Amino acid sequence: MHRALRAGVLASLLALAAPADATPLSSLQQAASSCFESPSAARCDGVWDLSAQLKQQADSTNQLRCYTAVLALEANVAKARLGRPDPTHEVQALQDTSTYCP
Repeated sequence: MHRALRAGVLASLLALAAPADATPLSSLQQAASSCFESPSAARCDGVWDLSAQLKQQADSTNQLRCYTAVLALEANVAKARLGRPDPTHEVQALQDTSTYCP
């Protein structure tokens, strides 16, 4: 039941944050949410290339808060993959990327 509630919250956040056209941010958030729902290699490995792309973009435009938000999202993906998910921090990391990344 807890996993279903978390999945619903994550899906709601993505629906609000994701524009109609896929952006690096929305693609990253979708990949991270998929990983949080079921932290397998197949679902989590796609996060790393997307996060690297967004961090590079944030670095080149001097958006340090975005860069930091992506690092936090990566940390939560790593924790989920290691079997120690933290739903509260996962939701916060997704919200922070929406807030700080273009």
